[in-house]
Amino acid sequence: MDKIRVALVLITVAITIGPVLGMVLVYRNNLLGLVIPSGIDAIMNGMQNSNPSNIVQPDQMSPSDVQYDMSSRMFTANFPMKNPFPFDATIDSMTGNITCDEHHFALGPAALKNPVSMSVGETVVVTVQGTWTEDAGNHLKSAHQGEKNVSASLVGAVIKAGSLTIKYSERISVGEIPLT
Repeated sequence: MDKIRVALVLITVAITIGPVLGMVLVYRNNLLGLVIPSGIDAIMNGMQNSNPSNIVQPDQMSPSDVQYDMSSRMFTANFPMKNPFPFDATIDSMTGNITCDEHHFALGPAALKNPVSMSVGETVVVTVQGTWTEDAGNHLKSAHQGEKNVSASLVGAVIKAGSLTIKYSERISVGEIPLT
């Protein structure tokens, strides 16, 4: 009985350790490749070489891309976003707060209207919508009385594309918002 038990233990050890040792020998020059699939390292290298701040390109913004309806307090801005990553991406959501550039006054939250798909290196126009708070309306009436436009930015933007989340620390200019 002891011989059978020893034989079974040796067979179990060989069945368990044999394939693991075989894989380690196959991947001996790239042990990380044993755990991480080969396509992932190319994506990660591409992301390290990409600058996420290149995603938003507000300098291409034109004043006709911004709309504001005073009665409903609704705000809509269209601006270009570029996909700097080495793979196609879909921006599922984008949130942040719109602020008055001159006074850094919070005007209200904004969010992506619809998900946007973009190919590698492609620049697409995204639409962000929001609603001013009552305090924002009062600020615009008092601090910007008689002005036709107010310069505003999206701050604290969080962009989600699949499982990737980018927290954008810089202000994203949305241009001049018409007040009339």
